[in-house]
Parts: sequence; structure tokens; C-alpha cells
Amino acid sequence: MREAVAKEHPNWEIQLIMQPVDANKWHDNLATYFVAEDQTVDLLYLGGYWVTEFGAADWLMPLDDIIDPEILAKYDPAFLEPFTYDGKLLGIGPSWGGIGGLYYRSDLLEEYGIEPPETYDDIIAACDTIQADHPELGCWDWPAMRNVVLVNRWSEYLHGFGGTYVNEDGTCAMNSPEAVAALEFMTMLFEEGYTPQEALSWKEEDANVRFVSGETIFFSGRQDLLFWINDPERSKVVDMWGFIPNPAQPGGRHSGFTEYWAFAISSASDNPEEALEVLETWGDFDTMKLFNLAWGPIQGHEDVYTDEEVLENNPYLPLISEIAQTALAPLPSPNYGEVADILQAEIHSTLSGLSSPQEALDNACAAIDAISVGP
Repeated sequence: MREAVAKEHPNWEIQLIMQPVDANKWHDNLATYFVAEDQTVDLLYLGGYWVTEFGAADWLMPLDDIIDPEILAKYDPAFLEPFTYDGKLLGIGPSWGGIGGLYYRSDLLEEYGIEPPETYDDIIAACDTIQADHPELGCWDWPAMRNVVLVNRWSEYLHGFGGTYVNEDGTCAMNSPEAVAALEFMTMLFEEGYTPQEALSWKEEDANVRFVSGETIFFSGRQDLLFWINDPERSKVVDMWGFIPNPAQPGGRHSGFTEYWAFAISSASDNPEEALEVLETWGDFDTMKLFNLAWGPIQGHEDVYTDEEVLENNPYLPLISEIAQTALAPLPSPNYGEVADILQAEIHSTLSGLSSPQEALDNACAAIDAISVGP
């Protein structure tokens, strides 16, 4: 990143301020800079979770009217929406990130003449058919540990059943009939064995290992597997899989929860023009290509997805382009961390059989409204 800038500005010095790996501590450090109006912090790495909070506080410089239009035109709106607040683009990216989708055993679906599932009901029907001959196989694995990943998966079910995060007045909408139907379906998966009880203690890594081991038919997770799912030393499903957008019931939307990171400019920067030039350098093709080769997907610059060297390194990268159209941003709250804690506790309680879906979501919405969902 320094070298890319040095080509154009050999006399500029870029100092990197390392942040903790823990995203909560990372967030708190950035907030400290902003509150102190620290002018020496020019550029920052922005998590999609924080866009509403930072945008509402006017801590980030709007980019729409100042960034090079030719660079901006290379970014699909689906990639920019998660970094937009109140109609203003606050970050350029993603330079790295994750998005949720559905992995499936293509060999098994083809054997039984089953099309890749479009709806949640399609998944259940496919499992019933295949498991009748293969009871040793699991149906559908996904991480349901009580942590933030459970909130990510819940967001996909919620919107897949036609629900939404908030009402027009900014209050919590996650106890609507559609939301309750989504949580009832999630609960049914455990009650009837479509998802194993052990998943209640699984991280995403635990669930994807079962899929690549050939032990289950479907797996909901991020695109990370694309880099190694066809490595015969690590996978037993080489060339026997597909990766598609998450299912949705009629009236719902196919949704892939995004964990995107982008570059942004601090409103307090005392070098805003120089910061913009650096941001444009980092957001242009050459640097985004290097991010992909070093880190893997996902990058927002569309030319990355057709570059020969990139595709040689990861030939399955184009699969992400379709799934990116289903991008679902995190719940828009300046108190995202608190909201996520509430949701994971209530949803996990229901999946564990300790509360009903309606009761859990009513409790969640009451607590969320008490700390204010909206900006």
C-alpha cells in the first residue's frame, strides 16, 4: 500500500497505526480518535457494522462528489450500499470481507434430479429425498453458537422470510409475523434433526469442516471455502459442490449477510486532499488486485473479477459476483454491538428450547428499542 502511493508521491510518508484484532477494541480506538478530533488520523479501515454510528456522528467525509468518478464507476452499487449512510457514500470497498451463501452437494442433487434450491422448502424437500437413501448424511449445517455469527445467519433467515430489521419509524421490526416465521423455521431445523443439536455450539469453521468432509448436504456460510474446497488434501468433495445465493421463501429476498471492510477518510483530517488521493490509489484496480492475491475475496473493483492472474489464483471468484447482488448490510444502529448481544442471547435461547420464537423476539425488540435502533 505504501509502495502504490510512493509511485505518485515519493515524498509522502504513510504511518500505519496497528489496531487490535478484536473488532470491539478496534472500534473503540477509532471512536477515541474521532471524539478527540485527532487531526493526525487521516484514513481508516471501516467495518460495515460501524457505518451508521460513524455516519450519524459526522465522523467520516462523504465521498460521492469528490472521488474520481471513473473509479467509482468500477464498483457495483451492491458493494457500495453497505458503506452508505443517509444517501452519502462514506467508504470505498470492500477491500476485504465476507458474504453469506449456500453450499450444496452438486453430485447428490444431480443424482436425484434435484435443482439447486431457491426456497427454504426446497432444501427440506431435497434432504427428505436424499436422506431416505443416505441416512448417514446430515441435511443442513450452519453455525449457531451464541456469538455474532448467529446474528449474521439470523439476518439472512429474517429477510429470506420477508422480514426486515426496522420499521419506517426506526423501531425494531424483528418481532413481525415474518420474523417469527423465520425463527420458527430455524427452531424446527433443530427439533426435527435437519440441523444437529451440536450446531448450537459451532463456530463457522466447525460447520464448514463437516461439509468439506462429505458429511452433510447443505452448508450456509461465507465464501471462504472457495479458496480450498477443491484441494484434495483438505476436502472430500472436490468438484462435487456448488455455491449459490441463500434461499428465500415467496415474498422474501435472497440475502447474504456482509462483513465488508472499506477505506474511509476522517472528517477531522488535516490533510483531506492528500487523504483522498491515497484513498483513490488504494481503491483503484492495481491495489485491489494485490489485496485479492494476498487476502482473497472480496474486493469491490469489478476488474478484479476478470483479471487473468487473479482467476488463475482463484478460478471460482466469479461465483461471488452473483452472490454479491444479494448483499445484506448489518442492522443500521449506532449501538450495533449492544443490539447484536441482545439478538444472539434471545435467538440462542429459542433454538435451545428455552423460549418461544414470539417471546424471544418480543423481548429482543423491547430491549433494542430501549437503546434506540435508528440513527
